[in-house]
Amino acid sequence: MNSIDSWHEEQYRSLMTSTVLEILGTNPDAAIVARSVRTCADAAEEFCVDRPFACGPGCAHCCVLNVAALLPEAMTIALWLREKLNGADLAGLQKCLAAHRSWARWMDDEERILKQMSCPLLDAYGGCSVHPVRPLACHAITSLNSQSCREALTPTVTDDDRLVPIDLLRKAVFDATFTALASALRRVGLDDRSIELGTGVLAFLEHPEFVERFLSGEKLPQALWL
Repeated sequence: MNSIDSWHEEQYRSLMTSTVLEILGTNPDAAIVARSVRTCADAAEEFCVDRPFACGPGCAHCCVLNVAALLPEAMTIALWLREKLNGADLAGLQKCLAAHRSWARWMDDEERILKQMSCPLLDAYGGCSVHPVRPLACHAITSLNSQSCREALTPTVTDDDRLVPIDLLRKAVFDATFTALASALRRVGLDDRSIELGTGVLAFLEHPEFVERFLSGEKLPQALWL
């Protein structure tokens, strides 16, 4: 099992950037971009293999927090949802995403916790409906104590610190992976900006043409960030 003492961030980030660049090549399509995102997640998970955590299926306490996703992560999730959901379910999800964007996009984490603004990508049982293609940021956060997590994310106004023990190495590895992916995107001329997860997924669902615009190196409309 890797430890924080054996962690060499710059070396890891450089290796990951090179790996993604090799996958992307010079003219990537949506499938290649999705493979690069998957490779990043798999490599980080492999580095963190056997490290303990208390999270489990249906444990959605942290799924009220803001999540930043790189544009290809949001695009990959949107394309995956189009493939998996029927028309009615997809339309219903888009309504949920739009409502969540209207209510929560400017909330900080404290406000989201107080109002329990859960991620609209959760299913009826509190599970992640996009778990196989979830963003790197969602991979990064794991609690080492489920009770502390539950207490910290309970909607209570207090001046007391509510701390959750997390795996700092895992967080560092996935943060470095996120940075490496962004660096590789920038070097091949693709938009390397991040966006709020729900807003990004909804944008690619509402505007399928954004896929080709992204792949051609165009910047998506600034209005998505306003």
